[in-house]
Amino acid sequence: MASTNKTTSEDKSAFAKLSQEEQQRRDDADAHSKRPRSMTIISRMVLFFVAPLFVGSVGLISSHMQSKYAADPEPMNFDRDFIYPFLITLVLVVVVSIQTGNFSSYKAEPIVAWPKVIKKRTVIRKMIVVDDDGNVIEDEDLLKDLKPFKDVKDKKDD
Repeated sequence: MASTNKTTSEDKSAFAKLSQEEQQRRDDADAHSKRPRSMTIISRMVLFFVAPLFVGSVGLISSHMQSKYAADPEPMNFDRDFIYPFLITLVLVVVVSIQTGNFSSYKAEPIVAWPKVIKKRTVIRKMIVVDDDGNVIEDEDLLKDLKPFKDVKDKKDD
């Protein structure tokens, strides 16, 4: 009987140790999944070197085809036909890489965060009384005096 109690306590301690290791592994997996994933070296090579190289090569091949088969051929220009498309594609890839945080998110952030401008409008409402000649009447009590006449005029219109 004593030997079975000893093995069960050893089993419990081994099980506790395994469950701690399993919990540690799960915590590490959760921390790993929350971290933004970075690009592999192969994907970086393809994106930053192969894609611009492909675009430049297409420009060079199209220029070669144009100079060979066109009615009035233009001479090939390496800068215009290869370098400019290569550089434009490279700049585009770099800008998108910066905006997306090295392609770790699907949402692009602006390169420069401009401050938000809040426009406030002040609306002033006031009643200006003008006499028949176009002169402004600034007497405050005059408006109170005119109110009974306004009510009489409204009753006549009804």
